[in-house]
Amino acid sequence: MKKISILCLTFLLLITAGFLLAKETSKTGTLTIIVNGFENNNGKAMIALCNSKECYKDTNKAIRREMTGITNQQSKCVIKNLPYGTYSISLYHDENENNELDKNALGIPKEDYGFSNNARSTFGPPDYEDVVFEFNKAEMIVTITVK
Repeated sequence: MKKISILCLTFLLLITAGFLLAKETSKTGTLTIIVNGFENNNGKAMIALCNSKECYKDTNKAIRREMTGITNQQSKCVIKNLPYGTYSISLYHDENENNELDKNALGIPKEDYGFSNNARSTFGPPDYEDVVFEFNKAEMIVTITVK
């Protein structure tokens, strides 16, 4: 009987430890993305949130895609229950609302765009290492300026 009691107690302790560990590793929070620098209030801000380098290279694989309005040349996007982790943000001002970043004949964007950490590059998008950030707070605000 004593062995059964010890086994039951051990089992309960393991279940409790597993529950606490799972709760600790599955923390979530609210990420608020504020975008400023728009030249006007036309169109929408198209935001892509990624959680890997592969996703960053192809925003069609984004874990979240948000389209937000622009008021007073600023846009705000709130993402709730986002798991803690490593993320990147890419966005552009879809001024004519055609759901794509318009480019000229040389492939240079004609619409403003931006990245997390306000990263920039001379040619093409900035490196993943320059845009990645750690989301590890119950509430976090990321501000990006489009150019």
